[in-house]
Amino acid sequence: MTHRPENLLTVWADALLDALARAGVRDVVVSPGSRSTPFLLAAARRDDLSLHPVLDERAASFFALGLARVTGRPPLLLCTSGTAPAHYYPAVIEASEASLPLVVLSADRPTELWGTGAPQTTDQRALYGVHARAFVDLGDADPSPRALRAMRSAAARAVQTAVGPAPGPVQINARARKPLEPRAAESEEGHALAALAASLPPVRAARVTLESPALAHVIEAVEASRRVAVVAGPLPLDAPREAILALTRKLGASLWAEASSQLRFTERGDVRAGDA
Repeated sequence: MTHRPENLLTVWADALLDALARAGVRDVVVSPGSRSTPFLLAAARRDDLSLHPVLDERAASFFALGLARVTGRPPLLLCTSGTAPAHYYPAVIEASEASLPLVVLSADRPTELWGTGAPQTTDQRALYGVHARAFVDLGDADPSPRALRAMRSAAARAVQTAVGPAPGPVQINARARKPLEPRAAESEEGHALAALAASLPPVRAARVTLESPALAHVIEAVEASRRVAVVAGPLPLDAPREAILALTRKLGASLWAEASSQLRFTERGDVRAGDA
């Protein structure tokens, strides 16, 4: 390709949101701003993503935390560049301490604007420090097949990290160069890029599962125990409560249920007696 395709940012944003959705993101909480426009529009073009616009960044971040707590899935928290992602900081700390999955997508200015005093331009790299489980800088949009594949894989891995086995927040930093509005393919390079993106294989985030030998070891340890206690920490609202309770009763175990475990009350809201 001899020059930057006119639809590069549109294709790049679509490929990014496709990877995030395939990795498990279903909700996108959107803060206002212009630099995040390509990513917002890419999300809006997808039927498998629900958009939740929230005007205030701090309110948006805690709304996203609520979604994570209720659904157990990692919401995407999208904002513009500059000070906007800094307003997410308290919620990021909360997500880290509460082990809630959260993906922050911070739009950024292109590399050539860094260090120039350009408006809403600051160093957003690893903004949340030790409170983020991972930080991914996608760099400037690149039309090469290798760059597109690497970007999509990095996004999927970020979602996987947010989900666990130690759930928590991750930050993805995505730079966007104007024009920010959607652009259709017009040139030969643009059509070639669109065809390349359409031919990319779908990304799949790995899932952490308990291997059979490890599970067998747990079963043996439980069967060999004279007394068993089940300790239930925070769980999403859609946790399999009845299955957990049935297992507890089958084992003849005592249940120690934390207040946010969803196990202290029946589905009708009555206090559950005899299990804790």
